[in-house]
Amino acid sequence: MNRLAGIIIAALGLIIAILGAIKIVPGVTGTGVFLILFGGLVIGLSFLTRPETDDTEKMSTAATLGNIFFAPSDTFKNLRRHPRFLVALLIMTVLSATYTNVFFYRLGAERVVNFTIDKTLEMGMIANNEDAKKQVEAGRAQAIIDATSPVLRVTQTFSTFAGYGFGYAILAAIFMLFALAMGGKINFFQAFSAAVYAAFPVSVIKFLLNTIVLFIKDPTEIHPVLGQQSLVQDSLNFLVLPAEHPVIFTLLGAISLLGLYWVWLNATGLKNAGERVTGTIAWSASLGIFFVIILLGVAMATLFPSFIS
Repeated sequence: MNRLAGIIIAALGLIIAILGAIKIVPGVTGTGVFLILFGGLVIGLSFLTRPETDDTEKMSTAATLGNIFFAPSDTFKNLRRHPRFLVALLIMTVLSATYTNVFFYRLGAERVVNFTIDKTLEMGMIANNEDAKKQVEAGRAQAIIDATSPVLRVTQTFSTFAGYGFGYAILAAIFMLFALAMGGKINFFQAFSAAVYAAFPVSVIKFLLNTIVLFIKDPTEIHPVLGQQSLVQDSLNFLVLPAEHPVIFTLLGAISLLGLYWVWLNATGLKNAGERVTGTIAWSASLGIFFVIILLGVAMATLFPSFIS
């Protein structure tokens, strides 16, 4: 990755953090720190060795973004010699930020914030502590102001981009180590490209479907928390009520059509983007990550059931 880009990102993060710390732009300190760390990640990755390109013709970035929907194997094979991920990351960030802002506009920021705070107050550790309840309640007005602040919405987009970068970098490292442990071989940038491009089609499809449903459905029927994640009914979680069976609801929701599509794309990406990755290694890594995500979701539903009720 470009070392200069990492320096610029870190410098931008430092400026934002300072503006937040001295209260010129309140509430952006966390975003600034996150960007500094992300800039450090980019700088660190710039020292890693990229795979050899050999004589493989480089597919244009636009072609990779289109072909990943219709010819994923060929796209991942090209990414093996010409790994890239920045444009896909940027597009996914923009789609995520767009949906979040449209969601808040459609439901009303005040309703979303009030619902979240009300559910926070229902948590056992808060409900039984009067001081904690007062602290949470005291932040309600500011939370509503923050949710409607254009400046904070923009800085949150930066945080989303950095979060995606960290998330897929960690996922790539796990894939790379998993492949090495099982006797395979894959360069970090190959794994990074595979992880990002496997998520890209799912993100685009989910954005389009979510946005359509968001404007078709009555806002009063949309859950203020669950709706931010997905409005697409592609699983069997409709068979149970989240308020009565939060864990089962979460488990059934994780095993969705788009989720399984993501698992398949991950396996396809690892198999074709790696230097020496068999189908067994690719599927084991992809399914392993999928099951870990399911377990984390179930754990969150167990600890914080009120948020999905």
